Amino acid sequence: MLWAMVLVPILTGVAFFVLFSSHQLQTETVRELNAVLSMQQQFIEYYVQERAQDIDSLASDPRVLQLSPNHLREHFLLQLKNGSAFKNIAFVGEDGRIVVDTMSSGAIDVSDREYFRQAKEGRRYVSEALRSRGTGHLVLIVSSPIHDAAGRFRGLVFGSVPLETLFHFMQTMHTETSTQVLLYQADGTLLSPPTESARANPALRRHLAQGDVVFDTALEGKSPEGIYHNLAGDRVVGSSLWVLSKRWLLVAEMPETSIMAVHATVLAVPLMGALVLFLVFGPAALRLARSLEAPLQRLEEHARSIEAGDFEMTCELEQDTRAPEEVRRLNSAYCKMVQRVQVTLDDLRQATLTDTLTGAPNRKRMLQEGPRLIDASLRAGQPVSFLMLDLDHFKNVNDTYGHAAGDEVLRAFSHALGSQIRLSDLYARMGGEEFAVLAPNAGQREALELAERIRKGVEALHISVPGGDLSITASIGVATMLAQPGTSMTLDALVACADKAMYRAKNDGRNRVASCNERN
Repeated sequence: MLWAMVLVPILTGVAFFVLFSSHQLQTETVRELNAVLSMQQQFIEYYVQERAQDIDSLASDPRVLQLSPNHLREHFLLQLKNGSAFKNIAFVGEDGRIVVDTMSSGAIDVSDREYFRQAKEGRRYVSEALRSRGTGHLVLIVSSPIHDAAGRFRGLVFGSVPLETLFHFMQTMHTETSTQVLLYQADGTLLSPPTESARANPALRRHLAQGDVVFDTALEGKSPEGIYHNLAGDRVVGSSLWVLSKRWLLVAEMPETSIMAVHATVLAVPLMGALVLFLVFGPAALRLARSLEAPLQRLEEHARSIEAGDFEMTCELEQDTRAPEEVRRLNSAYCKMVQRVQVTLDDLRQATLTDTLTGAPNRKRMLQEGPRLIDASLRAGQPVSFLMLDLDHFKNVNDTYGHAAGDEVLRAFSHALGSQIRLSDLYARMGGEEFAVLAPNAGQREALELAERIRKGVEALHISVPGGDLSITASIGVATMLAQPGTSMTLDALVACADKAMYRAKNDGRNRVASCNERN
């Protein structure tokens, strides 16, 4: 009777767990895997979209058509040096021959390539994952067409994006869990983890093919149900999600043993309950069950928020001393993973809007915020001015003192520029040695005074570099738009007007301010 009182509740608890709780655990695991895949999908889509916008920004730069091939190549190399995510950048002419390529030379004919055909039709293009012939690494080709002022097709700009950085961030997003996330192309080619990892881990030595449960159900637009055997022969619970318009397939799998290990306390509760009941300690078992419920419920609610795309929701790191050690470790690992994802996304957003060399806002920041500031000024009935600044004889600095000295000059110039403008002004490094200032609520007189103040401040700089002290000057072009009925000048028009005035200042002897005297 004594053994019966102990074993019957235990066996009943085990049977209940096998018949009912295991299904619930599988359902919860699939929900967690879907949350992981949702985060990975949003990250991949965001990363690729940012690279496409970077190429669009380069393609919209009028200097691509204005500069000579040698100067354009220097411009592209400078973009790569300043923290660009691209491995190389190239300009293809309207006849389909490469004019400028940062990694090779020669007028290679690419008119038969898909990105050229797409560009001729006026469309941006993002390729499949390709293996570089030069390095053997996986890359994406991102291209954007170029049109002149008359709207005529003049060629395209394309860049190759190495995928190692993307794969690295993907792996760091789930290292705290036993979840295995794989990335395949639609044809079944393994993209991530890298091939080296697949060789080291026999469980990854596979490609998607007909007969794989995940692949077959993904083609049908579904996810596998319950526990199944993958091609490696492991019993797993898994889910899948298409990304980039069904070009890539994300697969997340968790071994059945890991599910049981993580949730072993769920089985321990009835077992301990049987023993405690046998010893007449029912209240203690109830307290234990409640200590499990609260932290697991918080984790579930937060996982649902992450799955819905709310990455800003705070993950509580406070520990419930009443909860078992396994639950506390699970809570801590989950929160660290969420914080890592949040930091990674914040760094990516900041990096795309900041020039890595000078710390100043970049051209993309100006193009994003400039139209909003112009619209706000015009709505308030106030003028707005735009200053284009270019360092005089900057190439001589690089040629004489080296690029390290040139970088120091750019940083000093950026710092001096930032200290001279108003808090309401927006300044940015537009590329190379060119900077710009957008001054809301500033008419032509105020803009000219601001430009002159900046010019004098730059002229007074003394920069210590290896080999001596440097003094620099800047040529500044000013364009002003008045808030008048019918005003239609855009940011692009202001930039072009100020750029024209800046070149006139250079032609008139440099180290001076010029206005384009154009009003709309």
